[in-house]
Amino acid sequence: MNYESLKLEIHDGIARLTLARPASLNALTQQSLVELHHALKAVTASSEAKCLVLTGEGRGFCTGVDLVEPRIGLNPGDPDEFLRDYFIPPFRLLSELKIPSIAAVNGPCAGAGMSLALSCDLIVAVDTAYFLQPFVNIALVPDLGSSWLIPHSVGRARAAGLMLLGEKLTAAEAAQWGLIWKCSSSEKFQEDIDRISARFVNGARSHGAIKLLLQEAFKNDLPAQMRLETQFQSSAVRSVDHMEARAAFREKRPPVFAAPPAA
Repeated sequence: MNYESLKLEIHDGIARLTLARPASLNALTQQSLVELHHALKAVTASSEAKCLVLTGEGRGFCTGVDLVEPRIGLNPGDPDEFLRDYFIPPFRLLSELKIPSIAAVNGPCAGAGMSLALSCDLIVAVDTAYFLQPFVNIALVPDLGSSWLIPHSVGRARAAGLMLLGEKLTAAEAAQWGLIWKCSSSEKFQEDIDRISARFVNGARSHGAIKLLLQEAFKNDLPAQMRLETQFQSSAVRSVDHMEARAAFREKRPPVFAAPPAA
């Protein structure tokens, strides 16, 4: 598929997905959502990709839904169609990726763009970026999981402030609140993204199991979560990567983990 609103490159184990509508600060349209879904399916099917880096072109990450671009072919009698059929499929696919994902937030991150970032495993934001839940300012409600993702990240009180007041949160504040993994200076932003990506590419293949444990932690009580950990650990201790890690520890050298098997 030839993409018009984004760019996808898979190289050296890293899938780089760049939203590419810089004039609109990468606001999401009907077309860009179809392309995003297709690109994420390509990443899922790739035997080379060991991590995903999602970012925006230009000075913004993503400012949410494009409220100006016309929507074509939607059923006027089905008000849920745009969210249900265009937004939810790519967002769900992103959250369910088996490889680790990094949102490289290079600028404003608002509305659906904030949900897009929070659907990734780690968020690294440049210090000039900000986060915004603008829904209350336009008489709408949070969607695409933000009313679940944000309270689970920062607690009810801070989530309520973000959603009910509709005010900007700086990247530095977001890091202090625990909403994001790291706030980086402009000079070190790309260096931090590259360093974390390299860790994922060269690391052991237990990321998928760790992601599943984190997802299930919000559903399970402690005994159930410990049973799940035991199940996953039983497989992990017999893995080739764990054997290599043990050998490297004995031999006082860095481990060299195997590439994933070809699909």
